[in-house]
Amino acid sequence: MDSKYKIIIAAGGTGGHIFPAIALAKKFRSDGNQLTIIATGNDLEKKIFAPEKIDVAYFESRFKDVSRFSKYISLFTPPKSDLIKYVRDFKPDLVLGMGGYASLDVCKAASYIGEYHDSEERFMMKELIEPYIAIHEQNSKAGRANRYIANTRARGIIEGFPGAFGWKTKFLQSSTDDLIFLGNPVRSEILDVKRNVRSYSEYSKNPRILILGGSQGARSINYSMPDVVQKLSLKMDIEIMHQTGEYDYVKICEMYKVNGFSADVFPFIQDMAKAYEWADLVIGRSGAMTVSELSAIGMPSILIPYPHAMDNHQLFNARFLEQKKATAIIYDKEVKSEHFIETIERIFSEDRILKDMSDAAFDETFVNASQNITQFCYEMIEKRPLIYNKFND
Repeated sequence: MDSKYKIIIAAGGTGGHIFPAIALAKKFRSDGNQLTIIATGNDLEKKIFAPEKIDVAYFESRFKDVSRFSKYISLFTPPKSDLIKYVRDFKPDLVLGMGGYASLDVCKAASYIGEYHDSEERFMMKELIEPYIAIHEQNSKAGRANRYIANTRARGIIEGFPGAFGWKTKFLQSSTDDLIFLGNPVRSEILDVKRNVRSYSEYSKNPRILILGGSQGARSINYSMPDVVQKLSLKMDIEIMHQTGEYDYVKICEMYKVNGFSADVFPFIQDMAKAYEWADLVIGRSGAMTVSELSAIGMPSILIPYPHAMDNHQLFNARFLEQKKATAIIYDKEVKSEHFIETIERIFSEDRILKDMSDAAFDETFVNASQNITQFCYEMIEKRPLIYNKFND
């Protein structure tokens, strides 16, 4: 089948940018498009992309390990010439930036396609359709790179959570083709999770808690939970699955052992869909993709926003669910408090509480995000302006 469009997705840096890019890449490719992902080539990217059958091109980022001032200066200088050449040779119909500095230069390079720097080339090329440049913002507060692209390059802006660009939304809607909330793409294996809130009296099973402490900045969760679980186990029978990350794994296993509690502890949970299906309640940070996955499957949660996140975006991510009464927010300074333990007890005190939280969490926007985002992009591609070379009129 001939490809419909040629598409570049710019994504890298962290899993929060990479996983939604993979979900979209699979959907674009299944629709018959020619696609490549451009990333920066760090170890995490290579580990995540390795099992995926997706073309990935790596270009080292100019923004890696440099000062904030150097990043600011780089905003006003061209991307590296090899990146510009790659993008121009690919001749994309769409360039979709997934946020972070890993995508910034790719979007800038795409904007160079319509610029002719060689006088001979001016007379050789009669016309050109420039690529449609769009960005996707995963968090409830837009990051610096996406704010820059939104104001300078992008003609389409897709929000993972409504109002990500705050007071600028009205301005951006007047200066771009469109700004629209379509949610965050969730991996297909997560969407396959069937959520059925169990009645403990009916099934005679203990409450099951999934603790996600393996993400960046989650050490306070890791080190507090063995003691929280031990105190909680004196009041109720519970089952625990705890993802710690590689660095804290041995220490957390020792802490559970000292406390005399048998927990299933893993450095990394390979099958997250199976873990979600097992759990009745999730405790973890409120990264954009965690909140999106909880929304897509209707999972009750207790969220502990990372207090040092840029623009405190994790707190705003968590509030998206809190406003629906689908989660309880515990602040980082409260992870060892009686209030935390009481919150867990309250959620499990009646079956209806979990059921109500599950119903409130479910949001079909995140189930359909991949489909709706790709459809939006197709419609915008068709609206691209044809750039005529005025020297050949």
